[in-house]
Amino acid sequence: MVEVVTYANKSQGLFEALIHNEFDVPVRVLGWGTKWNGFLDKYKGMVEYLKDKDDDDVVVFLDGFDTRINKDPKDIEQIFKSFECGMLVSKDPEPLGGYMSRKVFETCVDKNIANSGLYMGYAKNVKLVLQDALGMQCEDDQRNLNQLCKKYDFIKVDEEQVIFENIAPLNKWKNSDAIFVSYPASINFQRVMRSLQEYSQFFKWQFIVSMVVLLLLLPSTYKWLPAYLSVVGVLFYTLMADKSCV
Repeated sequence: MVEVVTYANKSQGLFEALIHNEFDVPVRVLGWGTKWNGFLDKYKGMVEYLKDKDDDDVVVFLDGFDTRINKDPKDIEQIFKSFECGMLVSKDPEPLGGYMSRKVFETCVDKNIANSGLYMGYAKNVKLVLQDALGMQCEDDQRNLNQLCKKYDFIKVDEEQVIFENIAPLNKWKNSDAIFVSYPASINFQRVMRSLQEYSQFFKWQFIVSMVVLLLLLPSTYKWLPAYLSVVGVLFYTLMADKSCV
C-alpha cells in the first residue's frame, strides 16, 4: 500500500482540494499547527514520519499548497516500480531560466533539476536522503536534494512526467497527463522578498559586476544610481539575505 503525505501548518492555496480530492485518496498531513521555520521543516517532518515505516513501504510526498491529484493513483506502486529506482523525484520547470536555475539549485540526473515539492520512494531510501540533506550546511531543501543526486545512484528524475509534473508559471493553464500536478503559486510581494532573501547569495558577484558596468556606462548625471543601488544591495545582503549555501 502506498501512503500519500504532505506537510502543511495551515490551510492555504490548493490544500483543501488536495485533502478532499475527487479520488478519495487519503492524504497524511504533517506539521499541522506548528510554526514554520523554513523549507527544511518539510524534511524534518518526513524523517520523523518515516521512522515508523517499514523499509520497503512506498511513500509519496506532495507539496501541500500547490498540488492537485490529477488522475486516480490506483496503479502508482506498479508505475513507480517500473522506474527501477529507490527514489523518484519530479522535474523542475526551471522558472528562473536555465542558467539561473542551475546556478541556484545545480542539477540532479542528466542535467535535469530535481524539484523538492513532489517525490516518492521506498521509506529506507527517502529517509536516507532526507537525513543527509538535513546534515548539510545549506538551508535550501531543493539545492540539497540536487547535490545528493550525485551521491546516491538510486535517485531518478521523472523526466517524462508520468507520475509528477511541475507546471511552469507561463504554462499555468496547461493540461497535464501526470498523476500528481503542482501549479505555480501566485506572485506577491512576500514571495518576491523571500526569493531575494534566499537566492541573492548565488548572484552577489553578478550584482557587483553589473554595478561596475553601470558606473562606467552611465553619464555623469546618473552616476549616483549604481552607487545608491550598491549601498541598498550591500545592506540587504548583510542584514537579510540567507548566506548558508555559499
